[in-house]
Amino acid sequence: MKAAFYTLGCKVNQYETQAVAQEFLRHGYIVVDEDEKADVYVVNTCSVTRMADRKSRQYMRRMKKKNPDAVVVLMGCYPQTNPGETAELAEADVIMGTENKLSAVELAEQFLKDKKRINKLLESKVPAGPSGCPVTERQFAEMGDAKCMLGSRRALIKVQDGCNRFCSYCIIPHARGPIRSRSPLSIKKEAISLIESGCREIILTGINTALYGAEKGFKNDFEGTSPDWDGVKGIEVAVKAINDIPGDFRIRLSSLEPTVVDSNYLTGLLKYEKLAHHAHLSAQSGSDKVIASMNRHYTSADYLDMVRLLKEFDPLYGITTDIIAGFPGETDEDFEQSLDLVEKAGFLKVHAFPYSDRPGTVASSMKIHVSPQVKKERAARLAEAAEKQSEIFRKKLIGTVQRVLPEEPVLDAAAATGEVIWRGHASNYTEVYFAAPAGKDMTEDFADVIIEELFEEGVSGRLADPTASDRK
Repeated sequence: MKAAFYTLGCKVNQYETQAVAQEFLRHGYIVVDEDEKADVYVVNTCSVTRMADRKSRQYMRRMKKKNPDAVVVLMGCYPQTNPGETAELAEADVIMGTENKLSAVELAEQFLKDKKRINKLLESKVPAGPSGCPVTERQFAEMGDAKCMLGSRRALIKVQDGCNRFCSYCIIPHARGPIRSRSPLSIKKEAISLIESGCREIILTGINTALYGAEKGFKNDFEGTSPDWDGVKGIEVAVKAINDIPGDFRIRLSSLEPTVVDSNYLTGLLKYEKLAHHAHLSAQSGSDKVIASMNRHYTSADYLDMVRLLKEFDPLYGITTDIIAGFPGETDEDFEQSLDLVEKAGFLKVHAFPYSDRPGTVASSMKIHVSPQVKKERAARLAEAAEKQSEIFRKKLIGTVQRVLPEEPVLDAAAATGEVIWRGHASNYTEVYFAAPAGKDMTEDFADVIIEELFEEGVSGRLADPTASDRK
């Protein structure tokens, strides 16, 4: 039996798909590529935008055409927030939300046996709210140990679930429910397992990672074990737990929300030597008026103070962000302030996207909405401004030596040189390309690369120590 997995959205979804795939493997399935013919297709959905919902539907239809006898499992945020709509999708044989995803294999096999559609959301005895079926989980749900990502030495660890910030445009608190944080001892045990298996980068991820440990009753397994843990709080708890593990590896945080973090919060993280010099801080807008309308409790000045702190610590600190174009009520002046923020912050990368209306959110009921054409134009201008700043940032890397984690060979160089071009990421999250002798596995260790020029969306260079490529 073959199972294929299609994942949309955040790194939490990616982690959970890995965990579900491991469960299928334990049941004797062969995991194949998402576009191959399979007996079971698992669609792990996102519902941040309407486009994500549409992609989920399109994939299910495409796979049912490829194999009409296959069972399709639809799970995640889309059905959780749209139980009525997803119940009408004929292609979905098993429908479940964001809870108990590891049961997907058992439900798929139940459908294959009984040939009766299973909809766990409609079976729920809890009345659906305005945004769908409420999440009933109140404790962090362990999903077993993750694995290094295929073809690399990087691994995700899910440390937190849920959000209580309720930004006015966001449906995710309805889809994911209240804050639940994973035990730091459990996080450390998984990290040790991953490092021992050869992983060299541990990425801590959550629905709102900065809210780690913020829920009432959270238990820090290490608190009181030594004076070193006094005053350690928030995601710093998880970072410290992993940073203390012996070995040559680095830690990366998938995202930090300015609705939670401030300069003091960030200062507490900068002392950990294994933490990558990269932060994803979702600005969402450069206009204080729009930020307030989004129910995000900071100002553009607060945001730039955090940027300044990180740049003072390391001028080449990589900062990435998200910015929404065309939020309800956004004027031309508001938008210009977003462009101004992009220039002042000097981002490595900006994910600029047009506002997507999500029924059930406060923003959906706001009176003044920006036209689709204006949203599209503003998103394009943001992308153009972001690319300009990215080039400025990446040019500063030329002549420096960056410690790169090689991830995969991407193309053969000239046959005469007998080299292969590898791609990897520097600590600050810049994509780095470099040449290494063909036949050498560069993924087993970090590589020091002298940066020489801009290349595609990253930079390219040469090995600082060519003999390092002789590692087997």
